[in-house]
Amino acid sequence: MEVNFPKHRKVGNTFVLFFAVGFLVLAISLALGQKIWLSALLSIFSMVVFFYLKVIRHRGKHAKFLDSFGTSISNSTFYQKEYAIGAVPFSNRFMSCCSRIEGNQLFFGRPKHYRALDLEKIHRIEILKCLGHDIAKLEVQSYKHEHTLYIPWSPLLADKVDFEIGT
Repeated sequence: MEVNFPKHRKVGNTFVLFFAVGFLVLAISLALGQKIWLSALLSIFSMVVFFYLKVIRHRGKHAKFLDSFGTSISNSTFYQKEYAIGAVPFSNRFMSCCSRIEGNQLFFGRPKHYRALDLEKIHRIEILKCLGHDIAKLEVQSYKHEHTLYIPWSPLLADKVDFEIGT
């Protein structure tokens, strides 16, 4: 498995924001005279709500987007051979995604949402840099979406297809 997850300041900023929200709610509730256990409970609840709004709901949107391509495959089928995992852009966020090529099919997605797509249906593959790592921008025939399909790219995939270097 080749991992392309960058250490990016957006990840650190999000981590700091989770704790900032928690401490802010804790400080405000203590200043309003709440008991410490209730203040801590409200703080934890606010961090969970913030985590949902910042991360979880976008993962669901990304999974639904991936489900519109190709055919579904099981997790065990995807994990049978070597694959690349990395962060790809989706809706102004960075989401994790895995990819590998076997035979004439591209396998990609995330757990419980792995897809198989025939390489013949891919009109164009453009290699781009994202957070210092290579990703592939795919143009798939007969799929029109508001978002572009990106997958992590690695030497594991490069040997198996012809592609165009992006700018």
